[in-house]
Amino acid sequence: MNENVTKKLQVYEQCNKIVAELIAIRKQANLSQEFMAEWLGVSRKKISEFENGNFDFYLMVEYADKLSVDIEINFKIN
Repeated sequence: MNENVTKKLQVYEQCNKIVAELIAIRKQANLSQEFMAEWLGVSRKKISEFENGNFDFYLMVEYADKLSVDIEINFKIN
């Protein structure tokens, strides 16, 4: 696999882990997708798609902020 593809996969994997953690925090707080959608001003479909792999960086940041979660993504691009 070429180096560029490997780096993109690493970033994708980090983002997926963050989204999985955000989902766990949402569920632990007993918040529904519908509630998150209203809170964030998006459709429930958008939240569902986001939680199922349709990555949206802006939504991830807003979602984390609403849950009072700090996120950190570490990667290096040469």
